[in-house]
Amino acid sequence: MRKIFTTVIVLLSMLTVNTPMVFASTDVPNIVAETGVLIDAKTGTVLYNKEMDKQEEPASTTKMITGLLAIENLDLDQVLTIDAETPFTEGSRIYLLEGERITVNDLLYALFLESANDSAVAFAKEMGGSIDNFAVMMNEKAKELGAKNTNFVNPNGLHCEGHLTTAYDLAMIAKGAMQNETFRQFVSTYKHTVPATNKQDTRYFYNTNRLLYDTKTKVSANGVLRAAKYEGVIGIKTGYTSKAGGCLVAGAERDGTELIAVVLKSTDKGRFGDSIALLDWGFENYKSIRTIKEGADLGSIKVTHGKEKEVGLAAKTDGYATLSSDEKSSDLTKVLKLDEKVTAPVKKGQKVGTVDFFKGSTLMSSVDVVAADAVEKGGLLSALSMSSGKVGKPYVIMVALSTVAAAAVASLMTIRYNNIQRRKKRRTERAIKIAMEREMNQVYYKRSKYMDR
Repeated sequence: MRKIFTTVIVLLSMLTVNTPMVFASTDVPNIVAETGVLIDAKTGTVLYNKEMDKQEEPASTTKMITGLLAIENLDLDQVLTIDAETPFTEGSRIYLLEGERITVNDLLYALFLESANDSAVAFAKEMGGSIDNFAVMMNEKAKELGAKNTNFVNPNGLHCEGHLTTAYDLAMIAKGAMQNETFRQFVSTYKHTVPATNKQDTRYFYNTNRLLYDTKTKVSANGVLRAAKYEGVIGIKTGYTSKAGGCLVAGAERDGTELIAVVLKSTDKGRFGDSIALLDWGFENYKSIRTIKEGADLGSIKVTHGKEKEVGLAAKTDGYATLSSDEKSSDLTKVLKLDEKVTAPVKKGQKVGTVDFFKGSTLMSSVDVVAADAVEKGGLLSALSMSSGKVGKPYVIMVALSTVAAAAVASLMTIRYNNIQRRKKRRTERAIKIAMEREMNQVYYKRSKYMDR
């Protein structure tokens, strides 16, 4: 009876978590948020899932995509001049003034630290010309980063009909954005000083993400009260409106493992406790391992019709896999899959296959295999499947004999041609001589005839 009861509890807990991962454990954290997800930031593997595909309002977590677009499209030292409408943006703001001149760098700190809505609008108008045009750019970038159920309407996350995303989509956006070192720098900064502008005195911005600094505020993480500051936190972005509730995209790194937790529709303090609970659970149960290093030597492959007979192979990028905390890298099986034929010319960095890592029959990691060097198209030797730098003695003899034979044939053909031309010339000369003799004879006979008269 006790065994049956225990089994029922385990099954119910798994159904409640609603996670499809084989990694799923029964001691999953309990969070206040209506939706949430935890992923490995290096592999994208979902470790925890609570209705991660349910659409919700993202509030200011929206600003991740706005800031990333600004970093990618604007010079940090570029100075923007604020228009007449931007200062009237509602909600959290830094009170930009009409005509104020401020750098992109300072506006980004305002966006990420103070969660300034007016800063977001300034960026939208600078890059898109209008809010609507910029929203198109936002949605295109979101899809590029792996978002599936997202529709951004504005650059700051203020309540607007149809402005929706999911916990999973925000995790994918954060994963992609955190690969940008400049983005990482901004979202992990606690304090920034803005020099005086033409309209305002020196200002000081402070990050709204309590996980970065707050040792005084106590939050409930899986039922335990603790300080909000979290060891290893690296950002990323807070969000809160009365409609969206408490939202947070939190990133943390420990011992080479980097995790991203996203919670939507929690409470103001609950979003921090929820994120701590998810991150703690993730670090306790999972780890990232590097399966292969960028540029790792992977042997070589034959090249057809190239100046070189073969080309070296290398891993295009670092590879990572997510394992349970008790698993080892030796549990993975490495499989090298290469193209059946590689024909010159070959460009350096050209993809020629993949190197895959399996745990049993499950693919855990895959990295492109590329040519380590360029190989130009060869000449006669390559056509005979030989490398100009690696020709053996038998091949040399064969090529030499072929060359001599070809020269002899060419010489014989030349001699024959010349002989034919000489015979033609002699026949022509004889024909002309005979014709001239006949003509002279005819003239002679005619003259005698006239003289007899």
